[in-house]
Amino acid sequence: MLLSGILLATLAARTAHAGDTWTNIRNGVDYLHRKADGQDIYATRIDLTVPNVGIHSSNSTTGDERHVTTPTFANNADVLVGINGDWSDATTPVGLAISDGVQWHNHLANNDLGSRWGYFGCTVDKDCTIDAEKPTDVAWWFTTPTLAPYRYFQAIGMNGEILVSDGAAESGCYDTSRNPRSAMCLLADGTTLWLFVIDGRTSTAAGMTCDETRDMMLQFDCWDGAMLDGGGSSTLVIEGDVKNNPSDGSPRTVANHLGIVYSDSIDPACTLANGRWCDGSVITTCQGGRSLGSGDCAAYGATCEEDGNTAYCVDYRCPGGSGSGVSCLDATRAASCNDGVYSEGDCAAFGLVCGTDASGASCMDPRCEAGPNSAFCTDSGLYGSCAAGVYAESDCTATAQSCWEGDGAAACVDPRCTNGPDARACSDAGVLTACAGGVYTEQDCAAAGLECDATAGCLDPNGGGDSASSGDANLPGVATPIDAVSCGGCSGGAGAEAGSASAQATGALLALGLVVQRWRRAPGTARNSGRT
Repeated sequence: MLLSGILLATLAARTAHAGDTWTNIRNGVDYLHRKADGQDIYATRIDLTVPNVGIHSSNSTTGDERHVTTPTFANNADVLVGINGDWSDATTPVGLAISDGVQWHNHLANNDLGSRWGYFGCTVDKDCTIDAEKPTDVAWWFTTPTLAPYRYFQAIGMNGEILVSDGAAESGCYDTSRNPRSAMCLLADGTTLWLFVIDGRTSTAAGMTCDETRDMMLQFDCWDGAMLDGGGSSTLVIEGDVKNNPSDGSPRTVANHLGIVYSDSIDPACTLANGRWCDGSVITTCQGGRSLGSGDCAAYGATCEEDGNTAYCVDYRCPGGSGSGVSCLDATRAASCNDGVYSEGDCAAFGLVCGTDASGASCMDPRCEAGPNSAFCTDSGLYGSCAAGVYAESDCTATAQSCWEGDGAAACVDPRCTNGPDARACSDAGVLTACAGGVYTEQDCAAAGLECDATAGCLDPNGGGDSASSGDANLPGVATPIDAVSCGGCSGGAGAEAGSASAQATGALLALGLVVQRWRRAPGTARNSGRT
């Protein structure tokens, strides 16, 4: 917290402006009003590391938190800070909508809206993302590499493409006119969230173009940022008061909203201030120090499973009883679970089969003889490999090597590495032969007055320990290693093209949840306090 405070103070100094008025609303929640250069900017800075701070987006109930004005949402949802949300089609938002873990709207399948549509999503422990994806009815976050399926606890869509990505400006959007704007961004470490509303269409407030909104976010050191709905929809509410001057003269009814909740004290029922956990089969959720209730997975024949600061009910049909896994139902059909949600699919629909090896089960190319993650020598002597069921092959002879197979593994190796890519041996004449990654070397220990030890190398017979390394090409009798590549880098040729086609098929299966991609936060990187 001390470091976070120092960083925020530094940022405040960097973004300071003569027309700034700062107000501390709560610990970790600060309000900025900037009136200068013909602009009227209202901004809220939220420190997501504060356990009392939570995030809440509109639920699906029309007239309660959805399709109401922003102040009505703020009052009904009991949020400290509220801002308007996504573009809408009448009463329905365009993009993703998730409230308290319940997804009630997908990205709208309408490519006329643009190649991608922005979104803001947060896990229950406030690991938040601003990005953009192609509008689709398919749950595209199945293939998001940094987040396991169903981990978003709150989410709203954002206005088209994002404007700031990885701290750099993206191309401007369609609107070059100055208008009222709403926007939000995350700083580089992901622990600070900014909400912005820019007034416009008045004699004292010019409003901004898309590019000007983007440039303003960069001035605030935004790392990833995008706009929400703008114009008459732009409204910022803090503690029940509308801070800006909506251009319609009063707040407009909009499809959905985003809010910041705050608890003056952590509910004693919250083992985690921001998280989900299991107590036997019972799963309990808290966010921002508020208890959001409990439920018994056993009521649905399920068990409860934890992963870091989150938990989920595990369908009784899940392979091995685990919330994450895949099994083969038969030669082509696969069953999988992602965060406890069960699904089935037919690999044959993509020309694949279902296979199993030590790494588990997966849809795979029929040529993956030893399983979805394996390596082997083909009948024609090529090096074949499979990764997540995607097949590739390479000709070892192109690098003066040959394909070696043994102990359930394979590699491209120097032809002299008859015992494997990492074998060492001593000959009767005291010569040490060694292979490392398939690269062959030899050393005449006897000629140097040393003893050959296949494990330790050439040793001093008088007990002086290692006298030379078997890999030192400057020693007498050591052959210079031939140029070679380890089998892990073997690829190309017709096999590579086949692998590409197989990769496309496997990518399609990812959308069906048939190939599990798990994400676990690295140890020590959790943003919130541990169990209380």
